[in-house]
Amino acid sequence: MRTIPQNIRALTLTISVAFLLASIGVGYWTVVESGPLSLDPYNPRILQAARDRPRGPIVDSQGRVLASSERGADGFVRRYADRTLSQVTGYASFKYGASGAEGAYAESLIGQDPADPLAQWRARYLRERGPADGVVLGIVPAVQQAAAAALAGRRGAIIALDPRTGAILASASTPGYDPAAISDPRTEDAAWQRATADPERPLINRAAQGLYPPGSTFKIITAAAALESGVDPNAKVRVDDPYRADPSWGAYAVRSSSAAHGDFDMGLAFERSENIYFAKIGLQVGGPKVAEYAGRFGIGTAPKLDLSAARGQLSSTGALDRPTLLADTSFGQGELLVSPLQMALVAATIARGGIMPTPHYAVAVNDAGGKLVRPIEPGAVGQVIRPETARSLGQMLVRAVQAQGAFAFGARIPGVNVAGKTGTAENPSGAPHGWFVGFAPAEAPIVAVAVVIENTPKGGEDAAPLGGSVMKAALGR
Repeated sequence: MRTIPQNIRALTLTISVAFLLASIGVGYWTVVESGPLSLDPYNPRILQAARDRPRGPIVDSQGRVLASSERGADGFVRRYADRTLSQVTGYASFKYGASGAEGAYAESLIGQDPADPLAQWRARYLRERGPADGVVLGIVPAVQQAAAAALAGRRGAIIALDPRTGAILASASTPGYDPAAISDPRTEDAAWQRATADPERPLINRAAQGLYPPGSTFKIITAAAALESGVDPNAKVRVDDPYRADPSWGAYAVRSSSAAHGDFDMGLAFERSENIYFAKIGLQVGGPKVAEYAGRFGIGTAPKLDLSAARGQLSSTGALDRPTLLADTSFGQGELLVSPLQMALVAATIARGGIMPTPHYAVAVNDAGGKLVRPIEPGAVGQVIRPETARSLGQMLVRAVQAQGAFAFGARIPGVNVAGKTGTAENPSGAPHGWFVGFAPAEAPIVAVAVVIENTPKGGEDAAPLGGSVMKAALGR
């Protein structure tokens, strides 16, 4: 019997190993990384499919078409019906990729939804493509119109969501841009240059990607940490403006929002937005505990959103390891950075009895005939705080709006118990930002909202009425 020469055996082994490695690589990119690749807005397969055939529509919760395809001289181009949703629908450009829902649901919009692997396989390997699917957003027209009207061209953002499901009901970010101009090959270069060169950064969805110090809205988290650490909300805490714990603080001191001198319990501190009370409570609870509860509420991590969302931070190091930093953070300053979406989720968590919902813009993918391909129901993030803690906080937040002399009175809705908190956040790069977060009706909430107005001198006085008008629209009033 003849033996196989050594060089033939070596060649055979080399070929076998190479084939094995190639098989593993193909399997990895086909199975493990197929999801990220398919969602890449610069995926040439998706972009080409978008150019030579119409993409599916993007519609709101009432079936109003927000994005559609129209045949042009160089193929199909996208048209957009509502400029107030420019950062949500996004754009779809052959040259510059896709953003917003156009990018996040790119596979669905060319008829290759992940819920239909057969359609994906047929399109990839047999070049057989079925009709494009459509994406349904949770946007409610009346609520979106109220949010857009409330901003009225001011820089900032408003986001409203259903605390029961996490579906986003309205999302307004100003300034905006023209997504149709970026999506059209005839105008995309000039439009792209204008948008990217604009110092106002209109491509940023400030509702989910904008980062701001939260100001006094963060006091909700400090209070949650205190209540679950055994702090008695009825105990009196002495407030004298200014407050400096000891000489080691140097020139730093906590200032009262009303130059107060007197005794405050937690409910009154929410009504008057008393910084010194919350600084003292934060110091009592301690940095690790405040940091823990900030983390529970998602501060320092990006929300699990179907569109792009910013991460934010608790501090530059992630820790509250200095007394002055802890005191400053406890009433919403320090090195904190959050998005309006993150603060809307804080409000939604209190509204839902301590359970944080998972936010999502889209609620369903339908086929060309309107039949459901898949619902988008991500479920809850989890139980963040105890139900009784959420209930106590909710009652105090109602006082912060409804009580006589309460700072958040501007969010009141006749005949409705509104829960909320204002904030005026010091801004190291300019004038303060005004905040409002809240939910309604307090007894059975169906809407939670966050409002931030950039560089407003009156802070929460400007933001609270805007939050009230959006909640009023969500309640159908």
